[in-house]
Amino acid sequence: MGRRHTSVSTFNAGDSNTVCDVTNFVVKKSEVLRRWEGIYCIPAAHHPRQPQDTPVIPKPQRVYKNIRTQSESTTEADSFDTI
Repeated sequence: MGRRHTSVSTFNAGDSNTVCDVTNFVVKKSEVLRRWEGIYCIPAAHHPRQPQDTPVIPKPQRVYKNIRTQSESTTEADSFDTI
């Protein structure tokens, strides 16, 4: 079933034995990965975090004031005198 792990009875300097939190296999510390939940597991039991776990919050939209310039506010109808 998949890749064989290093024997826990062998000595590797700076490498200790640990237990996979998912499968409860005893493996070397250099073979385990840390998942996003904070647990340590072998690569066969590792899965990435789902994108639905981190929702995208939209940026607030900015509303600009309606600013008219002098040329836009006067039209031909405004330039005639009313009787």
